[in-house]
Amino acid sequence: MTIEELEAYFDGIELPAQIDLEAGVVIADVPLFLESHLSYVKNSGSLKSADVFVKRLHQLHDRLEQMNQQRI
Repeated sequence: MTIEELEAYFDGIELPAQIDLEAGVVIADVPLFLESHLSYVKNSGSLKSADVFVKRLHQLHDRLEQMNQQRI
């Protein structure tokens, strides 16, 4: 997914305040996480350091999808 697609996905769903991203990794403020990560990638997308931010955004997307599937 592109950054624009990820941003649209996150804008279109109800976000939890906090989420366990993976074992031992907790995002304590999901909206702040998204704001900071999307901003960094948009402003620094060509830098190698942005890859980690993009990876985390994809992880969050995957985790939220997983949680949604468990509710069904």
